[in-house]
Amino acid sequence: MKKDAHSTANAALLLAFMTITLWSTGFVFTRIAVRDISPFPLGLLRYGSASIILLVIGAGKLIGLPKMRDIPLFLLLGALGFSLYQIFFNIAMTTISAATASVVTATVPVLTAFFASLIFHERLGKIGWVAVCIEFGGIIVLTMWKREVAIGWGIVWMMIAAICFAAYNLIQRFATKRYTPLQSTVYSIVASTVLMLPFLSQTVEEIQSAPVSSLLAVIYMGVFPSAIGFLLWTKALSIARQIGDVTNFMFVTPLLSTLLEVILIGDVPDMGTTVGGITILCGVALFNNRLKIAKRRGALYSSNP
Repeated sequence: MKKDAHSTANAALLLAFMTITLWSTGFVFTRIAVRDISPFPLGLLRYGSASIILLVIGAGKLIGLPKMRDIPLFLLLGALGFSLYQIFFNIAMTTISAATASVVTATVPVLTAFFASLIFHERLGKIGWVAVCIEFGGIIVLTMWKREVAIGWGIVWMMIAAICFAAYNLIQRFATKRYTPLQSTVYSIVASTVLMLPFLSQTVEEIQSAPVSSLLAVIYMGVFPSAIGFLLWTKALSIARQIGDVTNFMFVTPLLSTLLEVILIGDVPDMGTTVGGITILCGVALFNNRLKIAKRRGALYSSNP
């Protein structure tokens, strides 16, 4: 029984890491697409293409339709995890720098852990919170090293975006109690696409003039970071012992994005990236081994006279 629980926990960590890797590639391809497609049409194209892929998969798996009483739940998930998150993110990015946005986005695991402790009574323990602080410190080093950080009202909008995604992670836990991860992901992303349909006319106009490279970048983001990524993420959330075990991997996103920029674009990381990346990895290692460390500490103290 204990072995099965350990295997499930490892599977959740693997799924989370695979998701974060896919999401990290999304940052690189977004840089390609956003040059020719404005943010809101980009969101509709991305999640619209993801919806098509997921609907095909869902039809093949015969997932059926959600119950009428649960439609508001999936509209809420679609809004928090995708539509509203992107709207607030875009508003924030008109007034703050990317460095500032990265720091604020990195609060999602902290916010999720905080709300999970209140709602689900999940305990991270002292070691868990120390690890979160170390990881967040690494994010700050990674994004602020020799960079100017703009502070203003955009921080408020970015913080609301972070709260939206943290809330999505928490509410998704309720959805997967009644639906499979595949069902929950399909219904949520399709709902987000419906909510972004007001941008349809603008999207059609921009598609006609957008180059093939940008359109291919959007399709990639719709298939891999969005459709496949959120399938893996929802599955990880549904089987994880605690939500924090999964969301903690979001701290690795800036590090992976930087490495991908080095590989795909050729940007060489500065000392801040190196120091911040090592700090993040140390924090992740501490977080994922917090239970073993706590047990060893307990055994050590209990053996003392």
